[in-house]
Amino acid sequence: MGSNQGDGGSLEKVFNAVQVAVVDVLSRMAMTEVVFIQRERMPSFRIDQEAGGVVRLTGNLEGMIGIACPMRLVQDVVSRIVGLPPDQLNDEDLLDGIAELANMIGGWTKSNAGLTDVRVSTPMAIVGKSLLAEWKTDRITERFVFQVEDSVLYVLVSL
Repeated sequence: MGSNQGDGGSLEKVFNAVQVAVVDVLSRMAMTEVVFIQRERMPSFRIDQEAGGVVRLTGNLEGMIGIACPMRLVQDVVSRIVGLPPDQLNDEDLLDGIAELANMIGGWTKSNAGLTDVRVSTPMAIVGKSLLAEWKTDRITERFVFQVEDSVLYVLVSL
């Protein structure tokens, strides 16, 4: 990815929109309580939890938005969204669920930040206790940490 066309003010607007998007998506779609804990700069864009999803942003602002969390959180959130008990969800449901969660957070971030000339890619999901996904980027990666009931959700943003 090349250099970003956004200035510091527009990046901060996107970072603020991410926080709003995560709370909105999880509270409205999954009827769950979400608390923002902290934001921290990371040396890389790395998904190192049991489940993760990523969307790419292209257009006037380019980068990636990703999520990473324990599988139990994915099961709880997907269960609430689709209205099935967690034990009735299959592997495909969980993959689709984590991908769609990344997609919703990316889309709501785009909308909240007023990024009309930005496209959100089709989401990608990974699931597995021993998997690690790391993307090389020349951009800053910010990691947002959220408490979602008794689990932690990490949202990574590289712009």
